[in-house]
Amino acid sequence: MSDEQDITESVEEAKAPGTFNIVKVLQERSYPKTEVSVVLDEGLVYEAALLEEEIQELDKKVSAAKSVTKLKAKLEDLMLKRDSMHQELIKSMHTFYLMGISEGKREKLYADAKKKYPVEYMPNNDLSGILGGSGREEKESPERDSLFTDFLWQAHIKKIVNNDGDEQSDFSYTTISSMRNELPLSATMAINEAIEKLRSATALFTMSTGEDFLAKP
Repeated sequence: MSDEQDITESVEEAKAPGTFNIVKVLQERSYPKTEVSVVLDEGLVYEAALLEEEIQELDKKVSAAKSVTKLKAKLEDLMLKRDSMHQELIKSMHTFYLMGISEGKREKLYADAKKKYPVEYMPNNDLSGILGGSGREEKESPERDSLFTDFLWQAHIKKIVNNDGDEQSDFSYTTISSMRNELPLSATMAINEAIEKLRSATALFTMSTGEDFLAKP
């Protein structure tokens, strides 16, 4: 075999398409990540809200009054108190680090919740049968919804970091369930919103992005 033939074969081999494992590609792909910072001291948050209302009301009086010396002094004191309280709020802040999951994982979590609380249906309605209705209405299950949410939190939350930089990254189901029961409503809502955003943002981006962005270089 000539050197020319060897070179030709090497070039053809280099141009030949390779192979890959789609399951491995899917398993190793990256998922979107986000952070949610929440204040856990509800009492302090309430005090801060009341203080802010008092500052705003006093600021209005200062703007409308002719003699404002005493009012301004009081306003300055309140603003100093607000600054101090702001530092306390920061100390109570914890940051939740979340990462998206696959739709298949999400479906499995819901299936696991259904195993614990199977789907039940409302009693048959004779009138719907006469009118030709064939659909069966599912009964609501707050217990299943709550369990599914627990599973989602456990799958999405990767770590929690406090203001000192200490972190927790191991979450048993019991820990997640207890945490959801104890967290302030505002924190719970923020985390739930972040989880849903992680799920929808990527899908919406992929569907709305034009060919120019995804085109090969």
